Amino acid sequence: MKDITLRAIIAGLISVLVKDIFDIIYIHYGFANISMIKVAAGTFISLNNYSTIGVIIGLCAHYTVGGVIGLAFLHFLKFTSDDYPIVKGIFAGLVAWLFLAGAFLKLGISEINPNDEASNLMLLIGHMIFGLSLGVLTKIFVLKKRKR
Repeated sequence: MKDITLRAIIAGLISVLVKDIFDIIYIHYGFANISMIKVAAGTFISLNNYSTIGVIIGLCAHYTVGGVIGLAFLHFLKFTSDDYPIVKGIFAGLVAWLFLAGAFLKLGISEINPNDEASNLMLLIGHMIFGLSLGVLTKIFVLKKRKR
């Protein structure tokens, strides 16, 4: 694929998928019971009505944010340099965690606002995994094909 914009968006989408796999694992083993998909759904709907449609709404919102972050990350690399994309990717994941799982939730953007340590730790680790994945995929899939 030649379009660098689409490659960056796809890198963001795949990185969200990697993060979601981590979410499934920690929820399955009982470390916490919070998923960013449900948090994203709670931005648009009442969780009293959470159903299959709510899951679809949450998935659409969650993956759209991932694609936007992938695109923003590409532009961040163009602005700063594309050196150390993996380290910068982890930083981007931490910034996403700070704003999306931190500040915006505290401002009431979603009906879900986890206050326990375990949930917040899992969200932090998940966003670091997202950023790591974004950095790796951007290095391999996005920057590799760009003419220097």
